[in-house]
Amino acid sequence: MSPKKKNRARPKAPKNKAASAKKKSALKARPAKKTRPSTRPKAAPSKVFLFQPEVRVYPTPETLFQEAAHQVMQIAREAVNERGRFVAALSGGSTPKGLFQQLTEEPYRTLIPWAKAYFFWVDERHVPLDHETSNYRMAQEYLLSKAPVPKENVFPATNGSLTVDKAASAYEIKMRKFFGDGSVPVFDLALMGMGEDGHTASLFPGMPQVNELEKWVVGYFVDEARKERVSLTFPVLNASRFLMILVEGEKKAAIAKETLGGPSEPPHYPIQYLRPAAGNLVFFLDQSAAALLPR
Repeated sequence: MSPKKKNRARPKAPKNKAASAKKKSALKARPAKKTRPSTRPKAAPSKVFLFQPEVRVYPTPETLFQEAAHQVMQIAREAVNERGRFVAALSGGSTPKGLFQQLTEEPYRTLIPWAKAYFFWVDERHVPLDHETSNYRMAQEYLLSKAPVPKENVFPATNGSLTVDKAASAYEIKMRKFFGDGSVPVFDLALMGMGEDGHTASLFPGMPQVNELEKWVVGYFVDEARKERVSLTFPVLNASRFLMILVEGEKKAAIAKETLGGPSEPPHYPIQYLRPAAGNLVFFLDQSAAALLPR
């Protein structure tokens, strides 16, 4: 038998010390690669704001309007003291009439700095200014004609002369000139109501305008009953310093229960998209509207 062969390890190639030293020297001499600072802006952390309104309930509509008027007076005086002017967005409907009447009586007629008050509209029907359904006409009749407000301080949303989409664009241009063509405008007060279907302003359930994030104002045909409307969008409304929602009467009790006492379902009830980042969201209800709310 032949003797077993021993496994021999393959000899390693001898190191070339000179080449290795040369390589290290070249690496050391090579300048370090500079990293340029990223010019891409960092994404801001997303914030989710909840529908968490303050709810105030008053025994009668008269008490509701008195307390709401006092609140408006306080907001107006603070705004003028801090920023030199008071800017409000008004709404229509039957409920604000009682508030407007209170504001034109003493002590509010004297205490509110009307000369430094400026008025826009949360929403408007796309009709002439003197039309019977015009929100402007109602405010003019019950508030603006009876309070010492300079005419140049009043900015109607539409007079019905343009197409509804162009009227919305024109109103946004008017707002940009007043507030400055920059970030979303900030109203000191946005006065609104709540429909029996959970809408607010002219932002109705099932309409794509509810989800508008870029435009300040939208103008569109709603349906045969509600016709064409011009409305501020939720980004503008939610930038307001104080959002006042007036809800009156037993007809609003069911929707008040659904929106204020039930789960948050904003696609179903657009008013639940009112989620101010920094302002106050306050619902003013009379006892009839609050009848079905949890105690």
